[in-house]
Amino acid sequence: MLLDVNNTKIQLRFQQYVCKKFRFENNDKELWLDFKSEQESKEVFCIYCGKNTVEVHDNYTTKLIDMPIWPGVKQLLSVTYHKYKCRCCHKVFNEDICFKDPDARVTTRAAQCVKTLLSFGLAISSVSQFTGIHWDTICKIHTRVMEDALETRARLLKEQGYKPTYLAVDEFAIHKGHTYATCVMDLETGDVLWVGKGRATEDFRKFFLEYDMDYLSNVKAFAMDMNASYNKLVEEYMPEVDIVYDRYHMQAQFGKEVLGVVRLNEARKHQEIAKDIKEIREEETDPEIRRKLKAEYKEEQKMYSTLKNSRWSILTNSKNLSDSRKTALDTILEEHNDLAVCYAMKEEMCRLFELRDPDEARNRWIAWFEAAKESGIGALVHFAKHKEKRLEGLISHATYPISTGKLEGLNNKIKVAKRVGYGYRNDNYFFILVRYISIPHNFMLIPQKT
Repeated sequence: MLLDVNNTKIQLRFQQYVCKKFRFENNDKELWLDFKSEQESKEVFCIYCGKNTVEVHDNYTTKLIDMPIWPGVKQLLSVTYHKYKCRCCHKVFNEDICFKDPDARVTTRAAQCVKTLLSFGLAISSVSQFTGIHWDTICKIHTRVMEDALETRARLLKEQGYKPTYLAVDEFAIHKGHTYATCVMDLETGDVLWVGKGRATEDFRKFFLEYDMDYLSNVKAFAMDMNASYNKLVEEYMPEVDIVYDRYHMQAQFGKEVLGVVRLNEARKHQEIAKDIKEIREEETDPEIRRKLKAEYKEEQKMYSTLKNSRWSILTNSKNLSDSRKTALDTILEEHNDLAVCYAMKEEMCRLFELRDPDEARNRWIAWFEAAKESGIGALVHFAKHKEKRLEGLISHATYPISTGKLEGLNNKIKVAKRVGYGYRNDNYFFILVRYISIPHNFMLIPQKT
């Protein structure tokens, strides 16, 4: 290497490529190094037929982005290379540029720097700003890293003869309220097997059409929530597989659609009573009666506030409540019969999900639905009639106690990735990222943040 800035002399060599000059452009914001191939055609063998019958067909020049060596100065390489033609097979091929990244117009060291910066948790936009490399180029580099890790993971599992036994499917938001994606996970390994845009039934169908079904030949059960019609496709494409409805979705829906509705209805009753008492008190002139009405008003307001603030105590498993909270909850339930009935049904539901005998589970689930429908409580009756259709999937939980919990946990990682990247314009890249962050860390060539 020879470099003399004052006399503008430079000589750099990378294998057959030699740089003898450099120049500044764009108001000294860009440093250009001009490389030219000095390889003789007699030294080249045809990449197709392997014969030493090659001649220079043409010369081409490409631009490569390199890592900057001065702050605020973008460094670029102008590389002139040969296009060869074989006199034997008459095929044309390009000369290899040894310092070029295979998938992008950047040098190998620039690509390595990008990988390192991404491994520190920087967003693609931040890496682009620092290196001067376009967002799409950085995306290509990172995509290759992730695909290599995923392919390595898949190959090793295949070599071990591994096949999934339990799967889970769920949706997650790409842009909440606007666009969603469907995700399929292997519950034993935690690996995301497939990600597709949309959450409709036909969107999920793509999984069965695109994925290697032979790899799924050992699947015994498929966990899912009860909001979507994913079960229909599982029954269509994997008829021998048991569908298991997720207990946490079931309990969460019961808490929202039954306990939440009944609790707030009871609270509003107290609020209405308090309002009526206030109106009566304003018209009353007897001081003693006014004092009594005031006390009653405060009591109704207190009960209204207590019910409004009791959500956590009512939804939490009774085993996890402190003594003081249990006492307060017991007081509420003693004074509100409908809420007490719904709470008892919630506790019984939790016990049903602990059963491991399918026959016992069937009998007790049927009894639970019958009791719910006979309660006369509107929200509870409606919930029971709607969920009773999913009876077989609830019973299957006794045989296969699986859930979508791991998949829900992955959603938190997805949210972090979206925050770090401020969202992603390229869905394909984002879906590969989702699969990538699900695999064990020892398969990751760089950490999972982007």
